[in-house]
Amino acid sequence: MLSAFVALGTLAGIAFSLALLFLPTLVAKSRRHPNLLAIFLVNLFFGWTFVGWMIALVWECIRPAAPVFYAPVYPLVMAPSHQPAVANSAIAILPPPSPYRGAR
Repeated sequence: MLSAFVALGTLAGIAFSLALLFLPTLVAKSRRHPNLLAIFLVNLFFGWTFVGWMIALVWECIRPAAPVFYAPVYPLVMAPSHQPAVANSAIAILPPPSPYRGAR
């Protein structure tokens, strides 16, 4: 009976140790980190050292910045008004009215 408790305690200890070892990977997966596979590989191969585990932990905490997409804003240019196609009208002879008249 005692050996069953020892075996159960050993299994629980191993499970806890593995969860602690792969904590950076588990947190990166829950946060949907874009570099999850790389974090897992660092954690798998170097996680048993304290330095490798800390590198994986810091890496999963840092999320790369999202790319900024923007549309360039061009200045507004006033297009010249079109002249009518009538040959001898007063509108064709007189200059077009200024678009800036009366604007303050």
